[in-house]
Amino acid sequence: MRYEVFAQIKPGGDIIHIGRVEADNGRLAKSYAKTTFDEEDWNYLAVVAEDDLLEVTGDHKAPTPEVDA
Repeated sequence: MRYEVFAQIKPGGDIIHIGRVEADNGRLAKSYAKTTFDEEDWNYLAVVAEDDLLEVTGDHKAPTPEVDA
């Protein structure tokens, strides 16, 4: 299952999409996100199962890190 990874650098700052991980469950997704994206000292790091993302506009897939950059 694919999980989208979101992070915040400073308290009160924007929460941004930083990438995605593949994992069999949420527990592993959290671990993979923490080790994959450990280049920053994140204030907040979260994973969301791709199937749980609720689209508000359009007919799009979740953004990729290349689009976010």
